[in-house]
Amino acid sequence: MEEAVPAHVLSAALYARYRSRSENTYGDRLLSAMRFGFGGHVEMSQ
Repeated sequence: MEEAVPAHVLSAALYARYRSRSENTYGDRLLSAMRFGFGGHVEMSQ
C-alpha cells in the first residue's frame, strides 16, 4: 500500500481482513468455515 503498486489479489485480501473486523457477512462466515475445514485454522472470536 505504501508503494501504491496495484496488486489486486493482495488488496482484496487486505480489504476483506479490514471488513471482517466490523462485519460478519454470510460469505465471510462461509470462507472461515472453508479455511477451518481445509487447514484447521481456528479464528479468534471477538
